[in-house]
Amino acid sequence: MARRKAPRKRVQGTLNVSFETTADQRSAREAAGRSHGQASRSLFTEVELVERFPQSTPSSSSPGPPKRQDKATALARTVFSLICHLAGTLWRYLLIVCIFTVQKMAVHKKRFLRFIVFLLPVVLAGVYCGTSLPAWTMQAKAQREALTWASAAETKMLRNLHALLTEQTQKLQLLLEEVAQLEVEISSLKKERQEVNPAALELALEVFVGRSDWALKSSGATIDMQRTSKTYDCKENWGCRVLWFFHTPNPPDTILEPDISPGNCWPLQGHQGQVVIRLRARVHLTAVSVQHIYKEVSPSGTVTSAPRDIAVFGSNADREEETLLGMFMYNVTKEAIQTFPLKNTHRAFAHIKLIVKSNWGNTAYTCIYRVQVHGKMEEQENLS
Repeated sequence: MARRKAPRKRVQGTLNVSFETTADQRSAREAAGRSHGQASRSLFTEVELVERFPQSTPSSSSPGPPKRQDKATALARTVFSLICHLAGTLWRYLLIVCIFTVQKMAVHKKRFLRFIVFLLPVVLAGVYCGTSLPAWTMQAKAQREALTWASAAETKMLRNLHALLTEQTQKLQLLLEEVAQLEVEISSLKKERQEVNPAALELALEVFVGRSDWALKSSGATIDMQRTSKTYDCKENWGCRVLWFFHTPNPPDTILEPDISPGNCWPLQGHQGQVVIRLRARVHLTAVSVQHIYKEVSPSGTVTSAPRDIAVFGSNADREEETLLGMFMYNVTKEAIQTFPLKNTHRAFAHIKLIVKSNWGNTAYTCIYRVQVHGKMEEQENLS
């Protein structure tokens, strides 16, 4: 009896679970328990009969060897039947468990659906985060590297700006010091200018104006060719004629230009001659300057063609009586340009005649490089 009740207790223990069920579900469970109890009682009854009557088969009356064979066959059948009943019992248990699970799922369907609805977004969010985490990590790393590079570039730029600002500040400081120094110099010059004697300034201005050249070709001075000596011509000298073919002699207005390079002179024929210069305005003549070159730079190595004794006359018309303004000697042992003062006649002249009475030994020609006429224009004197 103990063996028969044990399966019933196991079935009841399996089915006695505290769940809320309906009346139909309870009746179905009781029917399944009764069928399971009947199957268990039949199984144990059969096992008990086999144990009690092991020689109930017809082969029990046979001699020794056949009885052993019947026992083995009966044992095999019993084991096979036991295995079949156990398999059927396990199958019934599995079927009962499945039915019970389906019933519980049907009862708790709403709770299950709510759990699924709540769990699904969490699962999806976890999947999304898990798949996006590497990309986020790489993006964060790239942003960190970009920020580091930008910070380094900004730091370098700030350092360069600081260095540039320091350099510009130093330059500005130097400029301010120079400006301060210039202000001091300007103030001192203003003070000196106020302290300078006006008479001395006027004298310096007169000297500057008096030293201006009125015989410049660029300022309007010309040569009166009708009253000027001929230019030297070396037809009688064959060697000079060949050189003269390739080099045309300079005209008389060469003496009115500032170019005094060696050889750039006006050669008048012979050791005596004259030149008449038309000034661009009537001038009160104060001095005249005559220029030649030094012996060291002369193409011939000598200065024998330089003028020596010179006389200066002034006039206002071609046929007007000329006025002697001065006589002087050009000394080749002194400066290349020599200035000679003229007589103050209180008259202004528009023409000046320069007469060369002799030179320093050259009988063929006399070279004059430049003539400058100094004075004060008549209109300027009237205005003052």
